[in-house]
Amino acid sequence: MTDLVKIEAGTVGEEMPVATFRLKHQLADHPLFKLDRLARLAASLPAEQVEFNGPVQPNQDPKLTPQNGLSAEETVRRIENCQSWMVIKNCETDPEYKALLDACLDQAAVQTGGVMGGAKKRQAFIFVTSPNNVTPLHMDPEYNFLLQVRGTKRMSLFNHKNRDIVTEEQLELYPGKHRNLPYREEFEAVGARQHLEPGDSIFVPLFDPHWVQNGPEVSVSFSITWHTDYSLRMVKLSYVNAGLRRLGMPQASAGIHPALDALKVAAYDVARFGYDLMKRLLGGRKKAVALVFGRKAAAIS
Repeated sequence: MTDLVKIEAGTVGEEMPVATFRLKHQLADHPLFKLDRLARLAASLPAEQVEFNGPVQPNQDPKLTPQNGLSAEETVRRIENCQSWMVIKNCETDPEYKALLDACLDQAAVQTGGVMGGAKKRQAFIFVTSPNNVTPLHMDPEYNFLLQVRGTKRMSLFNHKNRDIVTEEQLELYPGKHRNLPYREEFEAVGARQHLEPGDSIFVPLFDPHWVQNGPEVSVSFSITWHTDYSLRMVKLSYVNAGLRRLGMPQASAGIHPALDALKVAAYDVARFGYDLMKRLLGGRKKAVALVFGRKAAAIS
């Protein structure tokens, strides 16, 4: 079987990398990423799985994000001229994209000798972007291979432990929180700037902030994400710390108090079980979020 992704020998050691690295892929001419197929995919999915807007800036205020006045399908079909950015979320709900996601991550797992931790909770996202558009500074709470399929882009990545870039509070997660982060141009002095062309891919570490400037052509990127036991613990801990901090209780960084961290993760698991039960009983996620976190969180979750 042809290698859909290719990680050079020696790139990854015995542990999951904490810094970005480059790899290659063979998806540049794949039929699943033709605009007509993507337009049909966008039209077939529920509205909550397709996010799109007009032109934005690296330091975009999410409350002021402009809309383009088009449908999801029209946005893809007119992407060359409509000055828009789109993400098709969880496209693994389509069986063809699920098969491709699994094939890519399975191959990467073999090539990295198992350090990807079984690649749990796999998800796939497709970004379709007009020429010269921007993806604002944000972070993602999972590991990510970004595969550039069409067009070019420049990505700036920053270490999430650099407190001159982002605070722990800004990184913490809670229901309804927007992913965008504040950006200043001086961040670039300490960032890793990467240029991506079709066939290029880059590993984006857990929680590392990044923003993207697309080139002069339509851009299509395939983002394949996964978790390990470690990353799942960090995400759970982030939610608990955010909740306690919002109650006025400052929290230590992950790893300073391992026993307390373990207790927080266990508390999250219990609370999550109760939340999932409540969601089933109430008949929906938004109703459960409204009951636990309030109507405002439900409205934007």
